Amino acid sequence: MYVPILTSDRDFAGAWHPATATLDWCEANYTWSYYIAEWWNTLSNVFMIVFGLHGALSILMARGESRFFLSFIALFVVGFGSWLFHMTLSYPMQLVDELSMLFCVALLLYCAFEDKSSYGSANYPLAFGLFSVAVTVSGIYVAIGHPVFHQVTYCLLVALLVYKSARNLAGYPAKYTRMFGFSLAMYVLGLVVWELDVHYCSALRGLRAGPARVAPVLLEMHAWWHIFAGMGTYFLIVIMASTRSESLQRGLHLKMLFGVFPLLVARREERSA
Repeated sequence: MYVPILTSDRDFAGAWHPATATLDWCEANYTWSYYIAEWWNTLSNVFMIVFGLHGALSILMARGESRFFLSFIALFVVGFGSWLFHMTLSYPMQLVDELSMLFCVALLLYCAFEDKSSYGSANYPLAFGLFSVAVTVSGIYVAIGHPVFHQVTYCLLVALLVYKSARNLAGYPAKYTRMFGFSLAMYVLGLVVWELDVHYCSALRGLRAGPARVAPVLLEMHAWWHIFAGMGTYFLIVIMASTRSESLQRGLHLKMLFGVFPLLVARREERSA
């Protein structure tokens, strides 16, 4: 999954030039704005930012558990960090983006492993252990500075999260299994477009600039990764929060907007209390 630094005649200098990040994606730099290095890779993070803020606000309004509030805030931080990274292509913002991903998945793993605990409880040893893993991986990555280490460890943590989350769905209504399938499909599709961005960049740039002039946003594969990963993560947090609330019979209720998009709302009996 290593991403080479690519340049072309369509890359220009902008407000944050020169780039100090160890990664530069397939999107040509500063072609849409003097102040945004990678236009589509930056704007596509709005999905994670909006989903994260909306989810956190939903938890607050429903007086839900802090673990899910923090999970949605983590999704927001990942989106905002990625926005800053792709806007500037600076190494400090690259670390904000990449390291926040590790802490976000650590939070989600806590939620997945604590799905049967009592309402409002906290497993401090588990929290400390997962936090220590995130800190250790972050420290090693900063020390060696190689993207492959970050990408592989992140994928391994996500794989563990997917496995545990799937096992947690046993005994719950089929709607959660369908939602989980959608979440997983978003992640898999995101990884596919990530790889396309890495290995077929020259072909993608040729299509954008060729006679057919394919709309650039359709071929900015890393931007699509942001959208798919944001949707997949949002759906997963909603599933974990809703199934736990259903098991405990308190806190949250799952509502499907237009029959397809999940929202978390306060249970009727608690809103009227």
